[in-house]
Amino acid sequence: MNKLLKVTSLLALAVGSCGVYSAAQAVEQALATKHVLEGTYNNDGEYNGSVGHVSAETYTPIDTQLTVACPGSSGTCTIQADMWIENGGESSSDNYNVICLYVDGTPSSFCGAKTGETPSDGQYVQNSTSQAVTGLAHGNHTVQTYFYSVNGANVAYYNSNYRVYKP
Repeated sequence: MNKLLKVTSLLALAVGSCGVYSAAQAVEQALATKHVLEGTYNNDGEYNGSVGHVSAETYTPIDTQLTVACPGSSGTCTIQADMWIENGGESSSDNYNVICLYVDGTPSSFCGAKTGETPSDGQYVQNSTSQAVTGLAHGNHTVQTYFYSVNGANVAYYNSNYRVYKP
């Protein structure tokens, strides 16, 4: 009888674990929504200028403002941006920086998170981030990459890839 109880308990534990695993998969699948890529916009070039030297803690537009289309006559879209900024040429320590996606003149909710640090030895690095803004109405929207450096930095090359998705 004791052996039967152990086998039954082991079987119940195995069945219960499978049920928990299946429920976890269902929750994970419910959180993701399939999106269709509607368009990609690439904006890159040489900035070759200083940011944050005149007025510390100022967000500076790095690339040219673009107009992107959220197609359709109804529904919403998501704009997602991958942004890289080459910066350096400074001698101050603890010189962290932030890269932000602005949509229609408003920073994304992820703006403000430290993206990297400008080296204190005068060398250049590329810092990058990926941010998205969801629930945008159909029609045209403006996008732009902004950069902030706590103690100022020189910005050289930049690259921003903006993608528009429909759920």
